[in-house]
Amino acid sequence: MLSKIKIFFVFFVLAGLIGTGFWLTQTNENGVEIVYGQAVYIVDVTDDRELVGVADNVFVGKVIAQTGTTTDPYLRTQFSVEVLENIKGNLAGTVTVNQKGGYEHFEGKDYLILIEGDKLLEPDESYLFVTRVNDTRGHTFVPVYGNLLIMDQADSQDKVERFERAFAQEIPLKYELQGQT
Repeated sequence: MLSKIKIFFVFFVLAGLIGTGFWLTQTNENGVEIVYGQAVYIVDVTDDRELVGVADNVFVGKVIAQTGTTTDPYLRTQFSVEVLENIKGNLAGTVTVNQKGGYEHFEGKDYLILIEGDKLLEPDESYLFVTRVNDTRGHTFVPVYGNLLIMDQADSQDKVERFERAFAQEIPLKYELQGQT
């Protein structure tokens, strides 16, 4: 069974912006095994200019609710998010935002897959999102670096100004990803 989980996780990690990774597990108080993945990215996600350069949209949004999950082509948890402010792109209204990972039931056992320990988005919380569009499935963000929790108005202003500067100096991706989100 463990080798099937490893195969599943390797496939999950290879899809999208993540190139390779490894995983660790622990069990929480509800008996759900938490699978932690470590990722290697194709850009320096700690450099806001490169992160914005690979993004289609950068915006502040409020999570309305978790709306589902998809496994096409890999596990993602989907959320409806109300767009509050655009930094890059021109989104309006409510959009679907995908988070890599989430809950998976596999061979009679429940797992929570978290990349980089990035906890699932929380309804009623606002975040600064850095996303890539993947056709009709919505907007997917880079774990940890593409979903920054906004604590209060001052924090929102700081994050917006930080990413406006990054957008003005963005470093575009040197090659096309061709649907790799």
